[in-house]
Amino acid sequence: MKKRNIESGVLIVLLLILATTARSQDISNELQQRIELQASYKPLKHLKLTLNPEVRFSDSFTLDKYHIEGGAEYKLFKFMSVSAAYRFIVNPRDGKTTEYFNRYFLGIELSEKINRFEPQIKIRYSNYADDDVVDKKFMRYKASLGYDIKKCKITPIAEIEAFHDLSQGNLYKMRYTAGAEYKIKKNNYVGVAYNLDYYLQEYTNKHIVNVSYKFKF
Repeated sequence: MKKRNIESGVLIVLLLILATTARSQDISNELQQRIELQASYKPLKHLKLTLNPEVRFSDSFTLDKYHIEGGAEYKLFKFMSVSAAYRFIVNPRDGKTTEYFNRYFLGIELSEKINRFEPQIKIRYSNYADDDVVDKKFMRYKASLGYDIKKCKITPIAEIEAFHDLSQGNLYKMRYTAGAEYKIKKNNYVGVAYNLDYYLQEYTNKHIVNVSYKFKF
């Protein structure tokens, strides 16, 4: 009886392994590269204005799309800010009419420096999920953590973000990010990051390599 139970257990494990392997073979993996410029200016003590142009490339490093985003952030309290942004996207397509999209978000941010750790929580209402999904509304929940290394110009950053599709009532995708910023000089930074977009409603993963340059006026 024990032998039969063992054989049944081994069979179940083998079936699970085969099912997992078959599923992994069906997953589509996409690669994208992004180059971004982040500029910010504070005309008032608690008000920050931002302008972020970005160019995106597909896995063959051909132009995918590009956009420019303008935003404003106002600090209500030391630990809380509210923000809004508008993004104009251009999607040039070979042999087809160029597409144009208008995107926006409204958000709230909580942040507090704890010793050398810099945790942040962002909650946003938006009409985009940072990909080709159109005409949908999303709640985006993002938690990030930076660490200020003593006497070092490099700041490592880790992030996790959930995209909640309000029209379907489920999670659309998860985004996991690992990266770092390097301080070149005062108010000038260069950053590099890797994003994994894990889609929960389809067998797709998107791998994103992001290079950015940030400066403050």
